[in-house]
Amino acid sequence: MIFPKRFIGWIVVILFAIFITSIAYSKLNPSTWLVLTLVPTPEAAPLITHIVLFQFKQGASATAIKEINAQMLRLKKTCIHPTTQKPYIKSITGGVDNSIENLQNGITHAFIVQFSNPEDRNYYIEKDPAYETFKKAAGAILDKAQVVDFKEGAFV
Repeated sequence: MIFPKRFIGWIVVILFAIFITSIAYSKLNPSTWLVLTLVPTPEAAPLITHIVLFQFKQGASATAIKEINAQMLRLKKTCIHPTTQKPYIKSITGGVDNSIENLQNGITHAFIVQFSNPEDRNYYIEKDPAYETFKKAAGAILDKAQVVDFKEGAFV
């Protein structure tokens, strides 16, 4: 199909208007906007995923279990990186088991903690004072803890 020159001219004007509007709304200077728009961003490095499974002691109260679970989730805010002085845990989520497979072997609660890199995970496990405090509190009512870590997409 052949378009009249006038029609193509209007398309160019409309595209140019969209371009100018997007620059204006981006609050960046045009050269920065163009670089950010056209240059592909590098893919993020795979996260380190730290899976934690808990089995609580037989006599542990529901209140104590609830508090330990809340403390575990608060680690996202209370674990501070020694260099940046900012929280370094990317995410924490968790909950009570609801599997129908009957393969829990006493495990009742699961948490998934994600780190940007192995160094952050290692600091968390080996040196973080907030995590050390949590481990002492949790140890009082835990019968068993299991941990598995992996790098996303790495199977070898």
